[in-house]
Amino acid sequence: MSLLWFLVIIGVSIFVHELGHYLAARAQGVRVKAFSVGFGPILLKRHAWGTEWRLSAIPLGGYADIEGLLPEERGRGYDALPFLGKLLVLVAGVAMNVLLAWALLGYLFSAQGVPQATGRAVILEVLPESPAERAGLRPGDVLLAIGGEPLREAAEIGRLREAGEHTVRVLRQGEEVVLRFAWAEPLERLGVVYQPEAEFQPVGFLEGLSLAVARTLAFGPQLVQALVGGLIGVLSGNPDSGVVGPVGIVAETGRAAQEGLFRLLELTVAINLSLALFNLLPIPALDGGRILLLVLSRLFRIRPEQEAMVHYLGFLFLIFLVLLVTFQDIRRLVGG
Repeated sequence: MSLLWFLVIIGVSIFVHELGHYLAARAQGVRVKAFSVGFGPILLKRHAWGTEWRLSAIPLGGYADIEGLLPEERGRGYDALPFLGKLLVLVAGVAMNVLLAWALLGYLFSAQGVPQATGRAVILEVLPESPAERAGLRPGDVLLAIGGEPLREAAEIGRLREAGEHTVRVLRQGEEVVLRFAWAEPLERLGVVYQPEAEFQPVGFLEGLSLAVARTLAFGPQLVQALVGGLIGVLSGNPDSGVVGPVGIVAETGRAAQEGLFRLLELTVAINLSLALFNLLPIPALDGGRILLLVLSRLFRIRPEQEAMVHYLGFLFLIFLVLLVTFQDIRRLVGG
């Protein structure tokens, strides 16, 4: 079931991205020869509106084969468009992923509610034989107060690593429980996985959509910093880079499916925003790389064969990156 949900979410995200390129090209009279969700051997295909629509075997990407992108097609199709027309085609895929994320997030805010942090912490996991387990903490506990003082933010759980005596009030299955324990010296790790508790306040869809736009724009710089830092971590061999590949996403999809539809939609939002940001990176073969070369071509003469070679090298780098991230995913899953 995890794999099935993964294929649905990734398939929809890729389709929406490539549809942006397709619509931007067709709106300017440029022919799109083929539209594929997936790479590799073609499983299904159908001709419609002058395009061959394909479903291919490897669901890790897709493409819109737009006339004029190849070196031998210079002077027609995409290549004949003005600068702004080409730029529109290149950014349309990213724009569609962002629009889908905003629409889904707006729906979540209207159906589930807008999360408002309460300041308390919810224990998701207690590691076996950890100090937290010895202290009596359990998954599902909601930390209400430490030392008689109500929690103002979830990160205050870090105070429990300090040396000395601790009194903790938690909410457990609807009843308040008081735990008392002590450490002779400070702890390096408490041994819990937690998240801030949130209360949900439903709003109308339009208000939810407005909040979705505002919040994603506000957190945009942090998302970019996390993505770039994560990729640097992957390339430097850091197993805790925070970047996950196909294997990691399948595992996360399985966990999300167990939590219900809202959690799956949240994951779809995260994947589409990540896909949009990743595609804007100035790496050849990605939209960001094509945009960079488009801008540079206004300043320098770049021959078609040079551009094709740059994109080919960029594609090889992306394959290497996917393999590296997948290896790290597997190593994390097996506990290495």
